[in-house]
Amino acid sequence: MYAVPSLILFPGQSIVVTDATQTEAFFASSWGQYEGINEVDKQLVILGQAPGSIWADVTWSYAGQPRERFCYQLIQGSQGQGWQIAVLTPMA
Repeated sequence: MYAVPSLILFPGQSIVVTDATQTEAFFASSWGQYEGINEVDKQLVILGQAPGSIWADVTWSYAGQPRERFCYQLIQGSQGQGWQIAVLTPMA
């Protein structure tokens, strides 16, 4: 789902993703924080769009509360890969 290259912008930290294995390693190391979560709801708001790019504000809720909120900049993937995450920014 992540484009290569892509960019993850956390407060005080920027991570440039240059290889798909970086994304795989990140999710493999963080999977434990979602232990026991079987259902997730999402609220999606399109913030803007341009040719080949969409900005989406997504709030992920589980255990009855909003838990994570991100702004995703999506780009059209090459060779029919569909939309991919190019920039990820956490939201308050």
